[in-house]
Amino acid sequence: MFKHPRLIVLVLSIVCTSEACTRGDSLEDLGDQRSSGTSEDGNDAALAKVSAAVRAISQPEPTVDQVAAAMEGAIKVRTKSQALIYYDGYRVIFVTPRDRVTQVTFQLVEAKPSMRQLSDVFGTPIVTDTGVIFEHSSSSTGARLHILAEPVSMPPDDRTLVQRIVVRGARGL
Repeated sequence: MFKHPRLIVLVLSIVCTSEACTRGDSLEDLGDQRSSGTSEDGNDAALAKVSAAVRAISQPEPTVDQVAAAMEGAIKVRTKSQALIYYDGYRVIFVTPRDRVTQVTFQLVEAKPSMRQLSDVFGTPIVTDTGVIFEHSSSSTGARLHILAEPVSMPPDDRTLVQRIVVRGARGL
């Protein structure tokens, strides 16, 4: 379909980044973020999308449409190997070989969950040099997942916010 899918992804990344940069943050914008679920303790809406992605990718052979529906998002851009969803304050990229979602990456710009929120949902993490890894096993499907969270600063504590989250099968990490 596309001769240069990497070029398309690069262009889309630049557009998404420039869109996020042009918004800017004023004091009024920060007040609006706090009232919409963002606080120094983390963003509840972003955490809910991460949890939905974990549940959806735990299903056997999760398709792009199934994962997007579980996350209540609409695919904005799609190539052979990736799909992109925008939310207010962050974007989500699916790795999609043959319409099957194998990885979900959250690029968290404004809406960031905290380490405490992730620990409350996914348990005690393993701290590494670059981030923390949560292990998740689905009791219904038996799927094992790793959730890599990259905090904004290391070493993280409970109130440290997370800037990037990658969800994928345990064998792939």
